Amino acid sequence: MYATGTVVAGKYRLERVIGKGGMGVVMAATHLQLGTPVALKLLHADMLQNQGVVDRFMREARASAQLRGENVCRVSDVGTAEDGCPFIVMELLNGHDLTTILRTNGAMPLHVAAEIVIQACFAIGEAHALGIVHRDLKPGNLFWTQRPDGTTCIKVLDFGVAKAPEDVNFSLTQTASVIGSPGYMSPEQLKSSKGVDGRSDIWSLGIVMYELVTGKKPFQGESITELALKVAMDPTPSMDGAAPAGFEAVVRRCLEKEPGRRYQDVADLAAALAPFVGPRGFELAQGVARVRRGANTPIAPVVSHVTTTPTTLRGANGVISPTGITTRSWKLPALIGFGAACGVALALLMLGGKKHAAAPTPAEETTRMQAMPAAPTPAPTVEARPAPTMPAPAEPAEAAEAAADARAKADAEAKAAADAKAKADAEANAKLAAKAKADAEVNAKAEAKAQAAADAKAKAQAAADAKAKAELARAEAARQKAEAAKVAKKTSTKSMSKKTAKTPAKTTEDLGDSRF
Repeated sequence: MYATGTVVAGKYRLERVIGKGGMGVVMAATHLQLGTPVALKLLHADMLQNQGVVDRFMREARASAQLRGENVCRVSDVGTAEDGCPFIVMELLNGHDLTTILRTNGAMPLHVAAEIVIQACFAIGEAHALGIVHRDLKPGNLFWTQRPDGTTCIKVLDFGVAKAPEDVNFSLTQTASVIGSPGYMSPEQLKSSKGVDGRSDIWSLGIVMYELVTGKKPFQGESITELALKVAMDPTPSMDGAAPAGFEAVVRRCLEKEPGRRYQDVADLAAALAPFVGPRGFELAQGVARVRRGANTPIAPVVSHVTTTPTTLRGANGVISPTGITTRSWKLPALIGFGAACGVALALLMLGGKKHAAAPTPAEETTRMQAMPAAPTPAPTVEARPAPTMPAPAEPAEAAEAAADARAKADAEAKAAADAKAKADAEANAKLAAKAKADAEVNAKAEAKAQAAADAKAKAQAAADAKAKAELARAEAARQKAEAAKVAKKTSTKSMSKKTAKTPAKTTEDLGDSRF
């Protein structure tokens, strides 16, 4: 056990324990020369007796260090402590994982969930470009933190179980067990971890999206066996109105049972989610596409070469405090308050012997379980073959040459089939895109026509209102004129009456007798 204040490798002073498990411990530390906070993952001393664990630990550290994007928990250094135990140095994060946020806030608004997954696609896309498959994507491994300018940054944690493709001479898939969180594992990963590729990560992101928006996972079971059967056999449940049909269609495509029917690349998934985020979503999706174009390797052949021996640390409850989280806090890019510094505790905590941690349910825990019988899955890049119990007889040269030709032919046929399938998928995607574009044009024309009709109606109404107003004005003017005439006539009549009254009447005497 490492005590607080211990200096490791002459430059890292240990400050406090973040999390611990049966195989190692993660501690907050300070870089003495730079004065910066970091996190150290250290193996327990008794693990040094297992050279395979030590080798995998360092190999995994090197693989994680290749991921340089801002959406991953960065690895900055590796070394060996004074007692001979290897350690990994990672960035120390402040914030909350999405499991904590969901538990406190409940389901998220759709645009928030969509942007979270697109940000995660940056990290997953970079990993896939390097031949790394995550295999354990879930809300607990998506971490909500802040950039220096206060905007939200989603970090994908726990890349420590992956192996870089350049380690072609060492196979880490040597047992029939599988590692991961069953509630988020694809059908093929539940059967066997050996042949899964990047499309298994896309399935996991579909489960995550479903849970972020509805507050529950689509497939649940009382036991791992029941859960595995539901994942393999049951259709994806409806989101019950929690999302529009377009978003639900994106989730359902991620959760296709057959990997070839899912999105074949996280860039395609990000593009499908962009409209639900808004203008910023399209910019983010283009960024994911640029990350994926950084390598020429297509996602489908990227095979997971991860160890099936537990090498993931899990932190104890209470490492992250949900202080500051409120139901009104769903707003990207605002962070929902700071909790305890904990990034590495969630990123690379070891499985086994949790201390001070609540027992997870069978369907939720990260566990090792025996692979289910299934049809053969695609072979990994490096196949693990058991050692023979006795030396095999030497093969004649002709037979060896024939076997090599047969293998080459089989490989060529498999490649041709894969190319044909990829071409068919591309054509199908192109047709879907063309249909979507045509539908958009039809909708745009319909909207333009409706707008023109509305404008014409408004113009006609305005003209009618103007005419009616003019008629009212004319009628009022006529009324006023008539009223004025009436007043004038009445005034004239009175004047004449007064004049008549003042003039005396003439008599016959005044006029004289005109008859004479």
